[in-house]
Amino acid sequence: MISGTCFCNAVKYELSAESQMQGLCYCTDCQVVGGSAHWTSYAVAPADFHLVAGSMTAYTYDSGSGREVTRHFCDTCGTQIMVQSDALGVASVNAMTFDDPAAFNPEIAYFTDSAPKWCEINPGLTPFGGE
Repeated sequence: MISGTCFCNAVKYELSAESQMQGLCYCTDCQVVGGSAHWTSYAVAPADFHLVAGSMTAYTYDSGSGREVTRHFCDTCGTQIMVQSDALGVASVNAMTFDDPAAFNPEIAYFTDSAPKWCEINPGLTPFGGE
């Protein structure tokens, strides 16, 4: 079981299943919200994400694909913990919040066309969506 926490340790969670996909998302939404070139996506079914402590604020919007996306942030420090798409049946958990970051092993690079020009994309990652 993987566990994780936000920056201030108010939010604690557990994942009850292994990832369906692990990757780096270079879409512009993830860049702006995360303040980085990519999001570290550890994808599980929403039912496999369990909030153990704390509370999160949800922000729902249309991602531009016609699907609603909900981003979940710690109510205290603002750390983004998860991005959820009910239409896709996926909860993309921020792997950098894992208690053991070694549990994250990216295999896929999402939306690399949106990556900043200065960003080097690992050629060992399988391109997906907008390569």
